[in-house]
Amino acid sequence: MKKKSITAFIALHSMVALYSICGIFSKKAAQYSFMSLRFCLFYALMIMILFIYAIGWQQVIKHIELTAAYSAKAAAVIWGVLWGMLFFHEKLTLLRVIGIILVSAGLIVYFSKGSSGEEESS
Repeated sequence: MKKKSITAFIALHSMVALYSICGIFSKKAAQYSFMSLRFCLFYALMIMILFIYAIGWQQVIKHIELTAAYSAKAAAVIWGVLWGMLFFHEKLTLLRVIGIILVSAGLIVYFSKGSSGEEESS
């Protein structure tokens, strides 16, 4: 993998991780009554993260095919499980582990040699 490709790949997955953080703020906001100060605070944090993500996403898709970028968004499931365990003390169940394995396998298959939509030289 070329250095530029690695950098783009890292940027892509950083954006996916950032996007998944919105779920934390969304769930925290839902714990408070509508329009309370804490609700508004967490909602504002969520919007701020989405704003940063939107700008970063536009920069990433300049360097990566759109199909590859959207395929990588499946990794948000893995991040969601991690955030749920860390911030909300959710349990890691067998079904979640199976889901993580399936998502990871799909990402590995998609991003393995030649399957990310790049033209192979014959």
